[in-house]
Amino acid sequence: LIKAVTGFLNNIIQTIGAPFLSALDFFTKGTPLMAQNPGVFNLWLAVVGITDVLFILIVALLGFHVMSAASFGFDEIEFKHLLPRIGLAFLLVNTSIFVIDFVIELSNVLINAITKVTGATSVWVTLTAVVKESGGQSAAALLVMIAFLIFSVILLIYYVGRLVVLFLGAVLSPLVIGLSLLPSFRDFSVTATRTYVTTIFVLFVHVVTLELAATLFVGLSATDGNNGLPNVLMSMVIGLATVLTLLKTQGVMMQFGYVSLGARNARKLGSQFMNGVSYLTGKGQAAVSSVSSKASSGAAATSSKSTRTTTQTNSGYKQPKNMNTQAKTSTQRKRPETGTTIEAPKITPRSEATNAKLAKSKKEEK
Repeated sequence: LIKAVTGFLNNIIQTIGAPFLSALDFFTKGTPLMAQNPGVFNLWLAVVGITDVLFILIVALLGFHVMSAASFGFDEIEFKHLLPRIGLAFLLVNTSIFVIDFVIELSNVLINAITKVTGATSVWVTLTAVVKESGGQSAAALLVMIAFLIFSVILLIYYVGRLVVLFLGAVLSPLVIGLSLLPSFRDFSVTATRTYVTTIFVLFVHVVTLELAATLFVGLSATDGNNGLPNVLMSMVIGLATVLTLLKTQGVMMQFGYVSLGARNARKLGSQFMNGVSYLTGKGQAAVSSVSSKASSGAAATSSKSTRTTTQTNSGYKQPKNMNTQAKTSTQRKRPETGTTIEAPKITPRSEATNAKLAKSKKEEK
């Protein structure tokens, strides 16, 4: 029974091991260029034409946004800052696939440099040779090989999905760049660009991980003959750990990107908060100075009004009817505007003869 089980597992390993490992070796050598794929390039040209037509609508929306920012409460956009952004977006829309190929070329150059510097044998080549030596291994070693091949298939599916994502991003890149002009879609465009660049450079991190894993095979001793192969069981364990690390690399890089984005947003929010506080402080100081200046000018106007009232009182003062009553030499009364006290003018009494003459003149007039 044990021989039947081991033979069945060995048959599965020999059947699917070598093709999958050779495919993984192909996908980790570099990223193909987008413009060299005729299907991707033709689709990109079609999307560029659609985006150029929609560019007029986007510019019209931006003009409406600028003109109606104060009326509808939109974020204000300065026109002098908007023109360079429109020109750069139009240039990137029509050359986005070539910019993407430049980034891919940079990643491939880094991968080739790492491979030539280390000069170690590829991990996939070593694991392929180890898989071929699976005959005669125990059931436990064969089960570890099966687990390694399962995760290798998952990694191969990830590499195929990565290429599909790169093709899709290259085709839709003109639309994403065009949407970046609209303030509501700017964060979406930045996030999509960050994810796309991370997907390109994740292969460089994978190659570095594989080169480091290749150094672990050097210390393993050969067990079957003198063919220079490391221990089969330990090789499968190292290969399984390497595949799991490669599968987690994309998620870790995205988490680093999100953490850096959160710190950047926090710094931006703090700077905006400080600008708002300084603006309100300046407005408050200006309001206090304005109120104090108005108060001082109001006090000066009240003082001048009181002075004019006193002058009019002194010039238009009328003699009371009872001339025989002795007037007070000086009286005090409160000024209603300021609450201060002023002295009334002194009244000099008239003689009886003068009073009789005045009364006679009034009778004659009547």
